[in-house]
Parts: sequence; C-alpha cells; structure tokens
Amino acid sequence: MESRAGMIALSIMDQQRNVISRHVLSKDLTTIGREMGNDVVLQSALVSRRHLKFYCKDGIVEVEGLGVNGTFVNQKELPRNQKVKLKQGDELTVGEFTIYVGDPKDEKGDKVHIDEQLSLSLMNIERTIHDALLERLDLRTFTMEKVDDETVFQIETILENLVEEHLGAMDGETVEYVIRRALKRYLLDRILFPVPRTQVPVGRQEPEAGPWEGELERILRTISELCNLEFKKELVQQNLTHLDRTFGQVATRDRLTMSKGLQRFLVKKYLFKDIRDMVLGLGPLQELLDMPNINEIMVVSKDQIYVDKGETLEKTGHRFFSNEVIHSIVERIVNPLGRRIDKSTPLVDARLQDGSRVNVIIPPLALKGPCITIRKFSKIPLTVDDLIEFGSLSIKAANFLKGCVAGKKNILISGGTGSGKTTLLNVLSSFIGHRERIVTIEDSAELQLKQEHVVTLETRPPNIEGKGEYTIRDLVKNSLRMRPDRIIVGECRGPEALDMLQAMNTGHDGSMTTIHANTPEDVLLRLETMVLMAADIPVPAIRQQISAAVNVIVQVARFPEGNKKRTTHVTHLVGIDDKTGNIVTEDIYRYQLVRDPETGQTVGRLEATGYIPDFVADLLVKGYFNLDNFF
Repeated sequence: MESRAGMIALSIMDQQRNVISRHVLSKDLTTIGREMGNDVVLQSALVSRRHLKFYCKDGIVEVEGLGVNGTFVNQKELPRNQKVKLKQGDELTVGEFTIYVGDPKDEKGDKVHIDEQLSLSLMNIERTIHDALLERLDLRTFTMEKVDDETVFQIETILENLVEEHLGAMDGETVEYVIRRALKRYLLDRILFPVPRTQVPVGRQEPEAGPWEGELERILRTISELCNLEFKKELVQQNLTHLDRTFGQVATRDRLTMSKGLQRFLVKKYLFKDIRDMVLGLGPLQELLDMPNINEIMVVSKDQIYVDKGETLEKTGHRFFSNEVIHSIVERIVNPLGRRIDKSTPLVDARLQDGSRVNVIIPPLALKGPCITIRKFSKIPLTVDDLIEFGSLSIKAANFLKGCVAGKKNILISGGTGSGKTTLLNVLSSFIGHRERIVTIEDSAELQLKQEHVVTLETRPPNIEGKGEYTIRDLVKNSLRMRPDRIIVGECRGPEALDMLQAMNTGHDGSMTTIHANTPEDVLLRLETMVLMAADIPVPAIRQQISAAVNVIVQVARFPEGNKKRTTHVTHLVGIDDKTGNIVTEDIYRYQLVRDPETGQTVGRLEATGYIPDFVADLLVKGYFNLDNFF
C-alpha cells in the first residue's frame, strides 16, 4: 500500500456534521482519540480517550484498537489490543466517524471521498431549493389528503423555476457528479421497466429531453453496451448486478462528453425529481423501493440509509435534508392508515401502498433522530419451487408439509427476526384448497394468499383518546364467529396464543401462525409464557392444550454466512411424557451437515431422520404423499 509520495492518508467523515477531514500518516505511529495530545482528536462520547494506533512503515499500515468503545473494520469488530493490517479503501467505524484508508494521490482511493464531498455539495444545493420552495408555499401545514392536482401543479411550476435559478450555484465537479447519477438513474429505470410504464403520475411530467434526445440515447446506448446490459424483463437481477459493478468504471469523463444543453437538461431533471420526491413522495426511499434486489431499507439517521441485498448490509449514500423532512415523509405513510406518530406515540407499525411493512421510531426513544425500517413487499410472491431452488427447503420436506397443509394439520412456524417465517407461511398457505374459507389476522397485512375466499383482518391502534384499539386477540376471538375453515395469524406474540390454541382445538384444523423462537424446544416455553399472559392456567393444563393443538413445528433460521435462510427442523409434537409432564417432540426432518457424493464437500441439507409421525397413516391413505418422503 505504498504511495507515490511515500505517505498514506486517512479521510475521516463526521456523519453527524457532514464534514470530511484529511490526515496524512507522516510518521511511524499516529494516535486517534478523544483527548488532546492525540495526533488526531475526535470529539465524541463514543470515542475513547486513546482509541486507535496506526503503525505506518515502508508503505504498510496496521491499526491497533485501544478503546473500550470498540471499532469496526469493514463492518467486522476490531479485536482490542491486536494489530490488523489495512489496505487501500478499507473503512473503519468509530462512533459516528467513518475513517477511509487511502492515498490522496491514488485515483481509486480518492474517488470514494470525492464522491462523499460531492454528495454533500449536491445535498446542500437541493436543501437550499427545498427551503425556498417551503417559503413560497406553506407546505408544512399540508397533508397528502389536502394536496390535490391543482396544488401539485403549482408546486411543480414553482420548483421548476427554482431549479433554473440555482443551476449557476453548482461548480463543474458537482455538475459532472449529478450527470453521472442522472444517467445511472435512466439506466435503472430501463432495467426495472423494460416495457414503458403506462401510468402517468399526478401533476406535470419531469422535463423531456426534446432536442437532446438523440444525443442522450447515444450516450445511454454506449454505457449499456459497456456495462453488458440487456433490457429484458427476465434479466432484471443480472442487469442490476452488472450496473453496480461496472458503471463507475464505464461512466468516465471522455464517454460523458455532451453538449451544454444536454448537461443542463440532465441536472435540471435530476434536481426536479429529487426535490419533488422530498415534498410529495418518499424522498430518497422512493428509488430504493423500486429496486427488486433490495430486501430491506434501514434509515439509521438522516445521513445514514442502509439496504439489505440478501448478503450484507450496504450504505447507500442517500440522505434526507433534515429530521423534519423524515418526519413529514413518515406522516405521509401513516396518516392514510389512520395511525399517528408524535412524542406521545413515538413508535408505529404501518405499511406502504404496495404492502411493504414499515416500522418507525422517533425521539425521545430514538436518540439519533427518526429511525425507519422497511421490509419490502415482494411483488411476485415466492413459491415452494423457489425455496427448494434457494436451498431453504428440501423436496421431500416440501412434499411432506404440502401433505400436512392439505390434510389439515395445525402448523406453527418458528424463527428469529428476518429468518423467513412470513415467506414460508405464504408458501404453505398456497397449498390450502380453493373451496375453503380462510381468515387471516395480522398487525400489518402482508400475507399474499391467492385463494378467492379470503377474509383479511388487520389490527388497529388506539385513537388520540386511547379508544378504538383492536388487537390480534380481539380479532382471533371475532374470527371464531365468522365460520372460518382455517385461521391464519401472521404472528403470535402475546395472550392471543391462548385463543389461537383454543381455535385449533375446536374444529379449525389446518390453522397456521408464526412465533419468535430459536429452537422447537423454545417454542413450547414461549407458548406457555404467552398463554399465562392471558389467563392464570396451571402449566400442566397449558401443555395439554399445546400438545393437542399443534401438530408440527417448522423451525427456520438465518445463517450469518451469506445471509442464507434455511429450514432447520420439521418437528412433531408427540404428546405428554407421563413421568416428567413435559411435551415430547421428535424431529421428522433436521438440518444436517452431509458430504456431497459428487463434489466431496461438506454441505448443509434438510434430511429425514427416519421418524414417522402417527398421523402419517391417515394422510397416506388419502394420497397426500407417500413413504418416499421419509427415506
């Protein structure tokens, strides 16, 4: 990692104040900490008095963690009092500071930091335009219900004029940066919507390319070919991967040579859309929600937005102008649902129009500002074939569970947060017959049942007076009066567990729900605890109820390696042990490490244990599966 000048630089990004500072490691030992006397002082309660030591010799850099507050190198914790070798482009996280390792004269290492600075420069310009717009229109008093077509048209007209007025405030580097982002946005739109969209949004369209359309097409075609993009519906994921990996290398200055008119058009259109989304849409979240390769969006603070693409968490570089803007966007989400969020009710669960699940928590509970977590709604629900292809479920276990659903066995799906419980519940529900009446009960409706006869119920929080609340337990009780063939509860996490067990025991066979627990054994303890929240019932009676109600527990887990989601157990509740009084369970399928006969490598698979439950005989007679599923 030797630089041309024999020196190595650290670029330190203060995430709270949006400030980047540079520090050259010009001596063998450099210290970073909170106290004066360190070579680099970082003022923060999250930084220890002496936090880090950097050793620099012969172009090699090592770091040693000293502080008890902890440091992360490329999102992995740095062991205390151990030296770790660093390389160009590594990222260290210390409290609210991000430290980039790089030579200031190295083109590749410099790009990350220059982009950070240009991103901040762009945000400051957009914030200036945004504030000017708010001054001309008192949008702070508006809600989305009050913004009619005429108001939208007025907002967009003023916005277009303001963008025009502020174009001269952008320096050449910022203009180039915006043009790159605008072109990437064009390509993203063509990847996501290979067939042109027919729906026209309310209000004016963004400015059209007009006389520069041919020039724009030529540039987009060149970049598309170099990025190996094919705009076909079946290649969306592949195209997104290619664009992520190659756009930065392909969209160079010489390839982006264009007329002043086209440059001005691209910058105007980019600014117009960004600020319009802040005022009328979901701000920087809008673009992320369109991306099919993103599973979750996490807003940690106004300057930190992360996404989960299925393997690791990635920082997006998107930002909000302020916490007030985040709050107004949150209100646009929750107000149409009849929910509210303020200091007296600082957390809320909601959903977007597309069904994506949203959790919001604001100060005083969230210390850094409003925090948003969005679990994206899959527009195309996964099927059992998808789970088998991903390795989440084996063919034999899938056939067995399909037979259990068809044969009306009560199934409980267990797992941790983000382990795929709801996804599996969706898949298993697809095996329910189309002639049955199904009632689904959820906090935020996200199940996607394809049957025709489905009654969808959703809980409601209390109003401002503290009245009008309807919990899952209320809805489960009410559902028993609705003549359901099956009841599906999105998640049991409280006293409603008692009502769910009673429903399973009183003629509603084939019902399903999910629960948070790490093992099938933990499920039983959790159920006992939840039933005791509802009524003071003797534990032996609770166990009898559980044993009689639940036939199968399906355990799912998220593996840290590659963020893979797997079914780890399919477990039968056998009955009550006469001696101990405990519920006896037996695994029908269990995730095991086995040697692949073809490759010779050790791999994890969901394998049959050889145990066959007593209810199998009845399902075999009815033809729901055969004995091949167990051997």
